[in-house]
Amino acid sequence: MGRSVQAIKIIIIWSFMLLSLQAWGATVGLLVDSQSEQIVAFKDQLQRLRSVDQIQLITTPQLSEINKEDIQKWITLGPKALNALLPALNQSKSPVLALFLPDAMRVQLSGKYQKSFSTLDNSPTLSRQLALIQAIAPQAKQVGVFYSSQYRVDQKAINSVANQYDLKLQWAELKDPLDWDRQALKVLSDVDLVLGVSDDALYNTTTIRSILMRLYRSGIALVGPDKGYVRAGAVASVYSGIPEVLKASSAWLAGELADSPIIPNPYFDVSVNGQVARSLNIVVDDEASLTKQVKEVTRAQ
Repeated sequence: MGRSVQAIKIIIIWSFMLLSLQAWGATVGLLVDSQSEQIVAFKDQLQRLRSVDQIQLITTPQLSEINKEDIQKWITLGPKALNALLPALNQSKSPVLALFLPDAMRVQLSGKYQKSFSTLDNSPTLSRQLALIQAIAPQAKQVGVFYSSQYRVDQKAINSVANQYDLKLQWAELKDPLDWDRQALKVLSDVDLVLGVSDDALYNTTTIRSILMRLYRSGIALVGPDKGYVRAGAVASVYSGIPEVLKASSAWLAGELADSPIIPNPYFDVSVNGQVARSLNIVVDDEASLTKQVKEVTRAQ
């Protein structure tokens, strides 16, 4: 009887030990080029979200000094950190999530190194932006899309997505934001709103003022392409900021996001420029209500 009780005690102790090991998650390397108050705050907030994991803040100069086998998962902030990490991991199977990585650098680094990695894509998806247009202007049917000669997309596929929202896209290449040609002006005269797309050659700090002034004089609102343009004069946009990046990073560490080369950020918010909306006679709900509407619509698609 005494031996049986002792055996049961041993089993219970081992069970608790195994549960403790399972409850404590992975050791995560948060690799950055250099430390700052903002980065330390980012690390602390991620640690609070993933209390079961051990988040270690590592700078690239420290990379050669640590035992990389002790790190089960990696998160990098910016292209320099990723560029330092990939050759250091060699054939390691430790998963890597790259944050704040421009698409051009993603293509360059994925072609340069054999080590695979995932990139968190914070750019607003087409479906979310179209759902936002539907929410702020339910009467809209025609949406203009202006793009540069460098913009390469499958217009047929994008038009198909727009059809799901009962919207028709009208496309026009904008060769010179300061001097709109006849085709661009025709599209502008025919549409209810303009959808700003992720085309850095067209939508950038140099050109946005000219584009917005032309749209404003025509009484046409711009939606997108991101939160920065809302501050500049776009009426609204979907965006994923630091809080959404933290949530997505936590979800990735928990294994809740598909481990693919490009991971669209599932978390987002809506930003609205109320002053622009009023000047264009657009009645908009508050940002929280719009965010909820966009989430509900895109979830149903």
